Amino acid sequence: MMIGRPTELLRHPLSYARVEAGLGKTKFAQLVRLEGRALGHNLGTTRSTVFKWERGDHEPDDITQIVIGRVLRIPDAVRTSMSWPRWLLAGDSTFDLAVPWTQAATLKSLTSLAGSGPMDRRAFLGIGGMALVGIGAQWATADPAIAAAASGDRVTSATVDHMRDRVESLRSMEQETGGSQFLDPARTDLRLITHMLENGRYTEETARQLYTLASEVCCLLGWMSYDASLHSAAQQQYSAALRSAKTAGDDTLGAHTLCFMATQAANHHEQRAAVGLMDTAEAVQRRVPPIMRASLAAHQTTVYNKAGDKRKAAAALNRAFDALSRADGSETPSYLAWFGEAQLRSTEGRFFLTTGQAGQATAALERSVAEAAPRDKAIRYGTLALAYQQAGDLDGALDATHKAAGLIEEGIHSQRGVERLEDVRRAFRPVKNEPKVQEASERIAALAA
Repeated sequence: MMIGRPTELLRHPLSYARVEAGLGKTKFAQLVRLEGRALGHNLGTTRSTVFKWERGDHEPDDITQIVIGRVLRIPDAVRTSMSWPRWLLAGDSTFDLAVPWTQAATLKSLTSLAGSGPMDRRAFLGIGGMALVGIGAQWATADPAIAAAASGDRVTSATVDHMRDRVESLRSMEQETGGSQFLDPARTDLRLITHMLENGRYTEETARQLYTLASEVCCLLGWMSYDASLHSAAQQQYSAALRSAKTAGDDTLGAHTLCFMATQAANHHEQRAAVGLMDTAEAVQRRVPPIMRASLAAHQTTVYNKAGDKRKAAAALNRAFDALSRADGSETPSYLAWFGEAQLRSTEGRFFLTTGQAGQATAALERSVAEAAPRDKAIRYGTLALAYQQAGDLDGALDATHKAAGLIEEGIHSQRGVERLEDVRRAFRPVKNEPKVQEASERIAALAA
């Protein structure tokens, strides 16, 4: 395993519910058969059946879902109120949408994330649909709420500056090699910030700076978890980032977080939720600097493209280039320093790729790769390989594939990079018997193992 991710990622709500119940696939299948027999149904559930359910190849029929609900002790009323597999998570209290958007609730959210408990291993979205849109709507309507602490040690501006330097150093390292190995250091930084907020004495301005830093760390944690395919954990971290940004009264940071949430949702087939989150972010575009408007439009391009609205995606891409041309570097927040022409060319290349314009896609992606940070190169070379493959340039596709694989083998930690190469391996299937393709496919398989 090259990227240091957890040994077992829980990729389906059923795998999560089963593991939470302490059941292996074989034992779970046995209990489903026994419970089915008790209800008068002869079910042929095996370990292989459970494996296929959790891989998403098949869904259990209505009778089997009733039996699964009984095995997992989920009430029938809950099961019938939601579709498969969402109802399997009904008892999970990780996301409580009824929590008020207050300073106390924000601090509680940060404290929970900064704790030393085990990392959530769910490689699927813990919340989706209109509930996900609701998080953005709550952010849009909540009021900032800063109140200075009255007890504990004094938190000075110098202390905040030192903490900010730590966060910037962490962000720089993540951009170089990928973030999965920096999850624990980021949680440590969040614990330090949260300790200051809980126990320190500070002015309202210092409080604002601390909540802003907390939001940045939570958003960075969310990004690193997303990059490692820890998707439910990423949702928790993005939600905490959104709360902290609102507490600090920082619309730019809130919109930045919503963009990441929307992209994650779009990549998990939650297209309506993704569009809803982007609509919420767009509502503050007049209050954010041009660089954020460019990033917002770039993320809209991705979301609209995933949703199948190519016209809106193209219009958003044009807005992104226009806003970027107006951006003044002095207005760029540190957490947006990664966004520039290279990133926008990557967005442009992916848009051209999905609209069948392979030649334009390769041109945009080549420009993007040339200026990318090492972590981003590993992912973008994979996308470039797909573009070459679509254009009929097998040698170009193989060259880009080996460059991406080489970066990952040399220490780039990005599960997304591996997943992109798995997309490349699938694209090679029509020519899979070519010796050079077999060699590349075996190299990808070794990375994914």
